[in-house]
Amino acid sequence: MHTEKKTKILVVDDEPNVGMIFHRILGEAGYDVISAANGNECLRTLKKQDPQIVFLDLRMPGMDGVETLRRIRDTHPNLSVIIMTAYQTVGSAVETMKLGAHDYLMKPLDTGRLKSIVKQALDIREISQKIPAVKKTAEADALPPEEVVAKSPEMERVLNMVKKVAPTDMTVLILGQSGTGKEVVARTIHRQSARSSGPFVVVDCAALPESLIESELFGYEKGAFTGADSSRQGKFESANKGTLFLDEIGNLPLTVQVKLLRFLQEPKIERLGGRKGPITLDVRILAATNVDLEKAVSRGAFREDLYHRLKVFLVELPPLKRRGPEDMDLLVSHTVENFRKQLGKDKLTFAPETMHMLRLYDWPGNIRELQNALRSAALLADDVILPENLPLSIQTSVKAGPEKEEKSASGSLDDIVKRVEKEHITNTLKSFDGDLKKTAKALDLDQDTLQGKMKELQIQS
Repeated sequence: MHTEKKTKILVVDDEPNVGMIFHRILGEAGYDVISAANGNECLRTLKKQDPQIVFLDLRMPGMDGVETLRRIRDTHPNLSVIIMTAYQTVGSAVETMKLGAHDYLMKPLDTGRLKSIVKQALDIREISQKIPAVKKTAEADALPPEEVVAKSPEMERVLNMVKKVAPTDMTVLILGQSGTGKEVVARTIHRQSARSSGPFVVVDCAALPESLIESELFGYEKGAFTGADSSRQGKFESANKGTLFLDEIGNLPLTVQVKLLRFLQEPKIERLGGRKGPITLDVRILAATNVDLEKAVSRGAFREDLYHRLKVFLVELPPLKRRGPEDMDLLVSHTVENFRKQLGKDKLTFAPETMHMLRLYDWPGNIRELQNALRSAALLADDVILPENLPLSIQTSVKAGPEKEEKSASGSLDDIVKRVEKEHITNTLKSFDGDLKKTAKALDLDQDTLQGKMKELQIQS
């Protein structure tokens, strides 16, 4: 589908041996391989060259792979970036998936997997360039930005909390791993509130440099600092009569935390260099984080008084792997339906073994990783999405052979019913952290009946 000899690949790694290995393996395969020793050199190379793929090491001195990827996305939003690391951690996988990494490649390098991942990335690139709709939506979420797609008991509980808090003006703190849909929930709260006709302003506290975040939030007057040639309102003023969503609030500098606390106590702000005095605003604050703020408080990275002001009402989102097969099936169906329209593939569907692989995978990047995986799979597939259309990181981490599939489907009807019942009770129990009373209520059982079933099905409390 592509001309390999014209393909340029950039390898970013502080170890010279890695670049040499890429030159040997991919150079012999006809690719043009260029190297960069660090993140800054990578960014300079991107300005001069036009690579189709970037292999980016996660652990580098100075600017690490996550920050480098973030900056690549600012200037090259559709460039295929594959992360390389010898340290396979959930945290790094989540962060890079959030920023749109195409896939993962573990060190030491596997020659076969390296060539396969290059071919897959190039196939996706070529198809994307041929379909205008894909170009327009490549970086957009597959799901509509204000729609929560769920029917599991865990998410029903979340949606009930949202329904109760939305009509109020309470400050809400939304907790959850990256990619679980915290912004989607925040938009839902705004949409169901009396402020729905007002603005919904998003600030990613992790994406803004510390030197700029104060002026971005509070604005500035002309002459407030070098380069301030005119006055500018900040995000707080932009959100007046509406909602301000502070995403990744755990990254907010302590100096700005003080000003946010002051606003929560009295809804007034002052622009940098302001001479006209405080500006009174009507803004509801919603915040979200994927870090443990209590631990951040204990090590002095987050103000305790601000933490208590933010957690007036807590909404905790479960990771995708805890939401159960009903949500997985619904999310997959809903996402692929959107891709059918975008790609003009009306007959697009899934092979049973593909769905089985999706259910077995751990999804460290949660819904965002699922959407990215389905986007690339939908591009590569004809009418049926096959396991080989999924990212190679998913294929290699899920060992879902035919024997396992047959074993899971075997047994009498009574055995199958018991397996399903055990799985449902176990998942519900986990969602309530082992609380028997809440689990029984969610399952519409009395507590004695639940304990009897747990004993019969050998479920540990």
